[in-house]
Amino acid sequence: MWISKYFVYFILFSCMGWIYESTFCTLKTGKWQNRGFLYGPLCPIYGVGAVLITFIVDQVEAHGVPELVWWQIFLIAFFGSIVLEYVTSYVLEKLFHAYWWDYSDVPLNIHGRVCFPASCGFGVAGLIVVYGIAPLTKNMTGWISPSWMELLSLLFMAVVSADATLTVSALTHFEHNVVALETALNQHMDLFVNSVQEKKQAASVALADERARFSKENMERSIREMDWTHRVALKRVQGFRTSKKDTTKRVYSREMVFDSLKKYLANQRKQKDEQ
Repeated sequence: MWISKYFVYFILFSCMGWIYESTFCTLKTGKWQNRGFLYGPLCPIYGVGAVLITFIVDQVEAHGVPELVWWQIFLIAFFGSIVLEYVTSYVLEKLFHAYWWDYSDVPLNIHGRVCFPASCGFGVAGLIVVYGIAPLTKNMTGWISPSWMELLSLLFMAVVSADATLTVSALTHFEHNVVALETALNQHMDLFVNSVQEKKQAASVALADERARFSKENMERSIREMDWTHRVALKRVQGFRTSKKDTTKRVYSREMVFDSLKKYLANQRKQKDEQ
């Protein structure tokens, strides 16, 4: 029962986090920003953080431990957010070579994954959750019977699982496209090099021109073949980082496809607005 209850809390908190994040980024950039890792209106990292701080406070109250004061809650949320953000960013980067937030330009940051100002903000958010949002959420869901709570949690779990599957599939598909583009480029250039019989300087220019032409052609075809799920998932990515296993050509291909996709989506949006 308690698992179902906290999972429902997780969904509600994640939705609230998505509303806050999307609204804040939209006001900051001046154009609509659909934030989050998933397709649906959820920011799971907010949900996890809010559920954890709520669970800790509930357990303290349930076991008769002296009630946590505001500064203790702030510190729990502050340090908890550092661990949660850093680990989440690291895992997502290792899995997809991508990042969904970057604090590199913010003072007192660690590898762009966490920073002091943002962690202070999450500390304040912890106070808002404990003293405002959590009690309101408990009142909103207090009328739900245990059986209906379990049913609701199973329904939410099915929806989130389907969403996560689509998102992971889209990001994995993108990386497969990048590898395929790199392989096709290598094979094509091997054949092209063998066909060049001119002077070394002229051959160098011809190689560069042919590499750019072939890359652009394959990249445009790859973008056209993407369905809407792949485009939406990649639209939320802020950028990519390289790993030790990445070749120079793969890094070039990934960034080229990603930048071209952004331009393609912008042109699609512009054409839609003009109609």
